[in-house]
Amino acid sequence: MSTVFKIGTIESVSTEARLLIEVSQAGLSFVVIDNGNECVALYSRHFANGNGIERAANELKQLVADETILQEDFKSTAIVYAHPHSVMVPSGMLPEEHKKDMLELVHGDVSDAFIRADFLFRQYIHNIYPVPKQADAVVSYLFSSPVSTHLYSLLPDMYPGPGNRLHCIFYPSSLIAMLVKEGNLQATQSFAFKTPEDAAYHLLQFCDAFEMDNSTTTVQLNGMIEKSSNLYAGLYKYFLNIEFAALPDTYYYPEEIYSYPAHYFSHLFAAASCV
Repeated sequence: MSTVFKIGTIESVSTEARLLIEVSQAGLSFVVIDNGNECVALYSRHFANGNGIERAANELKQLVADETILQEDFKSTAIVYAHPHSVMVPSGMLPEEHKKDMLELVHGDVSDAFIRADFLFRQYIHNIYPVPKQADAVVSYLFSSPVSTHLYSLLPDMYPGPGNRLHCIFYPSSLIAMLVKEGNLQATQSFAFKTPEDAAYHLLQFCDAFEMDNSTTTVQLNGMIEKSSNLYAGLYKYFLNIEFAALPDTYYYPEEIYSYPAHYFSHLFAAASCV
């Protein structure tokens, strides 16, 4: 079983339309932004059991076949990889020949992948990550001149601001968290969890590692989490300053999107603002 959200039924777009696709171990999502910053289509599918980027890439082939809007000629196509395999390295400490070694030291074998690096100029660091060759081949076949990046590379620009903050994006059995201390990026990490206690423990340990007080840190929630859920209750035991993300006011949205909590899709539009 999988959870699917599909908003918008338009089948053609203008020559100014932009496409963003998020490819993660947890599923696939895309948004189409047409002329005038109008969202004309949104799709989000979460797999019951995350099976990796390779599965998501194969599912993308079928998705393009089924959704005629994805067969349009877009002004730009951005592929955002959201898998946990990533290493942040300060600029000046990134010998080209050591990228693969750095990744494998942390994440194990990445031999069947292309090694990419995004430069985060405000933080002056490089984000090194693998793109499985199978996934890269699928994306290159389906889309003309796509630009690819990693979600971790976008997060600091997606959620800028001062103070101590923990930005979280929830998927069905995993989460991505970015920790900001006194306005400065500290770390970004993915965590798998089975119970609410698992999720709370990971976030508490994350804060503790950077000497941040969980009682005064603002936690912003994006993605698949409900305020009435045990997961939210588990987090609220330890984090008192919790807020749900809103949809960016940069865009105009179809009426149907307001049938769902804004934070379900907030990070997709925040990412679209940064590519």
